[in-house]
Formats: sequence, C-alpha cells, structure tokens
Amino acid sequence: MGDASAVPNAWDTAQPFPGSPPDSSDRRDVIDTPQGRYWELSESGWDAMLGYLADPATLARYAESREHQVEVTVSDSTGEHTFHTPRTPEDQAIIDEAANSYLRDGGLPERPTGYRWFQRLPYDLAVKDIDEVVYAAIKELPPDHHPAEAVPAIRAALMELYQER
Repeated sequence: MGDASAVPNAWDTAQPFPGSPPDSSDRRDVIDTPQGRYWELSESGWDAMLGYLADPATLARYAESREHQVEVTVSDSTGEHTFHTPRTPEDQAIIDEAANSYLRDGGLPERPTGYRWFQRLPYDLAVKDIDEVVYAAIKELPPDHHPAEAVPAIRAALMELYQER
C-alpha cells in the first residue's frame, strides 16, 4: 500500500463545473450538462465526505457568488416576527468549519471554501441510489459511530457503484 500523502487531493484536482449551474438546486436534483449529469453536494460534512470518497475524477467545483439568506425570528411584546437577512461571513465560517470538522474526523482533507461542489453521476444513477448504497454499507455500524469508522465501507461502496456504470 502506498503513502496516503502521495494520493492527489480530490478537492485540488476537481474540474470546473461545465457551464453555469442553476442558482439553486435541491440535493436530490439532477443537473444535466453537455458533459454529463451532476448533483450538487450540500454544505454538510456528510455530502462533502460522499463527494470526496467517490471517484475523484467526478468531482467538480464552481465559484460561489450567490448571496445566501438566513431566516431570523424575533419575539417581542408584539409577537414573533420572521425576516430574512444576508448570511454573514461569520455565519459562513461556522458552516464551513462544521463540514471541515466532519471531514477531519473522517481522516479526509478539508474542503476549500468559496465554491459550490458537484459530483458527476454515472449514466442512469440518481442521488437516491448513492444514498441507498452508502446506508447499506454502514448499516452494521453502531448508530453513534465515529465518521472515520464509516470511511472504508463508504469508499468501497462508492467505488463499486461508480465502477459498475
């Protein structure tokens, strides 16, 4: 077995997303492009791990330029009031650190900030297929397992899924 540090970091080798992705997409949406079908990884550490562990050649990135909104509810003497406000850099730093903390716990490199991340889907594969294969791969682990315990099984399941197509 080779030196793990000799393996290229999939975040660094990710190709640019082909074209312009939609401004918003649900995690399970399939985005069709002339270069293939993609799904957008959420900002979670879980999706970052799935994207990283699948075939690195399928990972793509797109510079983040959207302004995200945060829903805020304030209670005062007149009742509850809900409004939206732009996400601050501090808010984004908390989101990024949560995802990167999960990746570090799994023994994986941190995801660079400032990008939207996408995974190319092989042929007729849907995001639900990825979820089903991953959950089947870790079903024998205890519910409170450490992320590092799941990485080998998830990596093997995703490699097999992507190689089958």
